[in-house]
This record gives sequence, C-alpha cells and structure tokens, in this order.
Amino acid sequence: MEGWTLRALFDDCKLGLRHGKKFSRAAIYGNKAWFKYAAKIGGLFISGETKYFENYDEALEWVIAPKI
Repeated sequence: MEGWTLRALFDDCKLGLRHGKKFSRAAIYGNKAWFKYAAKIGGLFISGETKYFENYDEALEWVIAPKI
C-alpha cells in the first residue's frame, strides 16, 4: 500500500469505533515518521495494543504472536 488518504483514516476510525473491542493488537506498518503518531491515536479506538513498525515481517510477527 502506498500513501494514506484522509478517507482511509476516516474509515479506519469508523472500523475501530464499531469493532474496537474485538481487536487485541493492531500493527501500523510504514516508513513515515507520522505513522508513529497514527499508531498512538489508533490506540484510542481499539481496546488492544497498537504499535508502529518500519519492517513488515516484524509487524506481522508481532500482531499474530500469542499474548503472554
């Protein structure tokens, strides 16, 4: 995925508000500095953890790993 539109951000927020209690983790993957802040803001919309990653494999590994 390249870029992130305002519409996509709005849709993500709606998803979080509707289904946020069903998520235990959400990984934000990208290479833009502001994605770190997006991960923190996204954490307000879900009941689980959010974390920013610049490496896709690390993001996937973290999001599917069992919680300890």
